[in-house]
Amino acid sequence: MRCQEIRLTTVPTAEVTAANFGVFESDAGEPAPGEVLVGVLRLGLNAGLAHRLGGEGTAYGPGVGVGDVPTSDAVVEVLDPGDSDLPTGSLAVGKVPWCSAGVVEAAELHPIETPAGEDELNAHLTILGHVGFTAWTGMIHLGEVRAGEVVYVSGAAGGVGSCAVQFAKATGATVIGVAGSAEKVTLLTEVLGADRAVNRHDGPAVDLLREAAPDGIDLYYDNVGGEQLEAALDVLRPGGRAIICGAVSGGTRSDAPANCRNLIHRELTLRGFTVTAHESLRGQFESEVGAWLQEGRVRSVHTMFDGIERVPEAFESLLSGGSSGRLIVSMASRPG
Repeated sequence: MRCQEIRLTTVPTAEVTAANFGVFESDAGEPAPGEVLVGVLRLGLNAGLAHRLGGEGTAYGPGVGVGDVPTSDAVVEVLDPGDSDLPTGSLAVGKVPWCSAGVVEAAELHPIETPAGEDELNAHLTILGHVGFTAWTGMIHLGEVRAGEVVYVSGAAGGVGSCAVQFAKATGATVIGVAGSAEKVTLLTEVLGADRAVNRHDGPAVDLLREAAPDGIDLYYDNVGGEQLEAALDVLRPGGRAIICGAVSGGTRSDAPANCRNLIHRELTLRGFTVTAHESLRGQFESEVGAWLQEGRVRSVHTMFDGIERVPEAFESLLSGGSSGRLIVSMASRPG
């Protein structure tokens, strides 16, 4: 069976752009024992992949070299179940290559019920998917957010951030989000329920945060690092905590927060995590967030691109801040 796939064609020397990738014709292959041939219906893109292009692997996957096909979480349709128990035509979620169809390990797929509509289908890559699980693990499990606390979320209009904002609100916290445009600030307050939101381009991060939280914050959920982390370390109340999920602003070892001594003087807790280390909690996450979704307390937020050929463009848009919520690529049609 012929398919299309996206390969890395050049290693980025600065910013990642669509020009670093190419669209190629390929053979999807035949499933070996333990494998399944799937067609990709929805592909979710993750900003963290950028750190692995031309570099070393992380807890989230191997390094990606020239000629390699990156992987992301996706909603797929089983085309050939091989020797697995997955029925032909059934749907599942799992990490798959950037392709229209391909062979994956059956054990890596999580079957899902046929959704009632597009919103329910997309939710498996947003609020109920990898980014939702990441936000829940950091905000609920590790951050232990509590009702009445003041929570600050950076990258709050992105895939993980938009979920983190909603989960904190669902527990009764006061939430402040920071994003990169007036439109995203509106999204945070009018759609996601944030109590306050700031545009990071409106001034120094620490000044904006102090204005938004004059009495300080209790919990910081960090998706970006850099000056946002430094601002939070200045505004966290004594005994406060910061959960470090990502650092898309980049940086080197010399860019550590200049005010890291606040960790000592204010007895702050700084906790980093990789969600893959908490897979045993997925059932609890799906139960709790699934109930919130049914009750209307949380919602799926995403930006959609159509067609596998637009994956490189979509990835560039994600990294440049051109999307709100999770960035999803919808395949134009089911492979066949």
